[in-house]
Amino acid sequence: MSEEKRLHPITTVINAAKAIKEAIIPIVILFFVNGGTGNSGSILDYVPILITAGLIILLIFSGVIQWWRFKYWIEEGELRIEQGLFVKKKRYIHFERIQSLNYSEGILHRPFKLVKIKVETAGSSSDLDSEAVLTAITKEEANELNRMISAAKKKLKEKGLDPELTVAEEPEVDDRVLYKMSPKDLIVMATTSGGAGVVLGGVLIFLSQFGELIPYETVFNELIEFVETGFLLAGILIVLVFLIAWLIAVAMTFLRYADFTVRLVDKDIVITRGLLEKKQTTVPLKRIQGIRFDQNIVREPFRYTSVTIESAGGSVLEKDSNAIRLLPMIKENEATPILNEILPDYEWNVDFKGAPSRSIFRYIFWKLFFSLFVIIPVSWFFFPIGLLSLTLIPVSILLGWMQYRTAGYNLSGDQLVMRFRGVSKQIVYMKKKRIQSVTWTETYFQRKGRVATITATIKSAIGGSSTSVEHLDKKDVETMMDWYRPEAVSNPEAREIIGELET
Repeated sequence: MSEEKRLHPITTVINAAKAIKEAIIPIVILFFVNGGTGNSGSILDYVPILITAGLIILLIFSGVIQWWRFKYWIEEGELRIEQGLFVKKKRYIHFERIQSLNYSEGILHRPFKLVKIKVETAGSSSDLDSEAVLTAITKEEANELNRMISAAKKKLKEKGLDPELTVAEEPEVDDRVLYKMSPKDLIVMATTSGGAGVVLGGVLIFLSQFGELIPYETVFNELIEFVETGFLLAGILIVLVFLIAWLIAVAMTFLRYADFTVRLVDKDIVITRGLLEKKQTTVPLKRIQGIRFDQNIVREPFRYTSVTIESAGGSVLEKDSNAIRLLPMIKENEATPILNEILPDYEWNVDFKGAPSRSIFRYIFWKLFFSLFVIIPVSWFFFPIGLLSLTLIPVSILLGWMQYRTAGYNLSGDQLVMRFRGVSKQIVYMKKKRIQSVTWTETYFQRKGRVATITATIKSAIGGSSTSVEHLDKKDVETMMDWYRPEAVSNPEAREIIGELET
């Protein structure tokens, strides 16, 4: 048994800051009620400020109490945690259930050489009690905890469930760096991600909240006069605005993805990233359910793609714990060797069977149909400027044609690959044993055209992650259904595929 330990005292500040952040809306409301600037000179004018100050002091005090009552220790092959003042909670997490320890270093951690540890377990994503968080401990304590868990799990694997787990010598591990993003990659990533548009959109949304304070009509009229007096100056101003937005997007990308590194440590993928807040995420290979390639329309001509892991487990409290960005941006031909190192049982270079030519009309028609719901009212109410919405017609036709050209699938042994497009092109690689369900849907109009939609769902997040390809040939859909359900084979093509698998 190890001795009981408390978290670092900086935890009090972190807990208080988190509590204040969660209560920021009532705090702002209280502070600005009357504003403490009444003219009556009464003490009542300052009540909102006094209540606000009292609430902040209470939250800070609660942060101290949370730190004081939080203890953790190692005993009998378990990580044990005790916390709570009025309601005491004890949590015992057996080493066997711990999948990984995810590290992160915030602004308050780095000066004291501390890390935040998130314990990921083998529990389902809806099990809130299957994880624990150590808000601030030293790196030495974190590494020692990781070493003890790894050694104990290795001993379990070698000797079976031993009731008296002892810490073995630190095992040798295979630790290889597979990928590291360069500053050039980060700049290209920020430029092609649409981050500048997001920044401008965020600014406009923020300004829209102050419609009563900002004289938008006057500003608009001044802007029109400015444009009329000098198109060159107006063009320069527009370029400067987009340049500033681009620089902000680049800065945000550097803050989030600086020093992005992917390592393969034994049977775990370890991803580290971040400038101000450094994060380390560990994904056991056995938790990987599928791999997703994503290409937006800007990156596609340059053969750049991003690769995401669909992972089982994680927590509903961690929104990114199921879909983990493995390679944020990389050339397609450079991604394959890395993935072969991680998942050698997958086949990455495959040929796709696309949708039949009779599906072209369906892809284009529905895009045009829904665009009319925008074109007609906009053209009517904002005539003649609204007629610019007619440009949606060629855009819809082009998008429908691109979706038709992208749609496809591949069956290879025990692997299913599906390719489709919303606006971005996506390719999803799935192993048969990881697929939770395969669904075949067929509308009345699809039945007339002998086409159908196939949907495959893998375990990821709470409800699973689904991938659909529309308007495939009905025979191809039957082949995929029979491939997934070999006991009910009726299609000759499926029988041929399954026969190859058995040999």
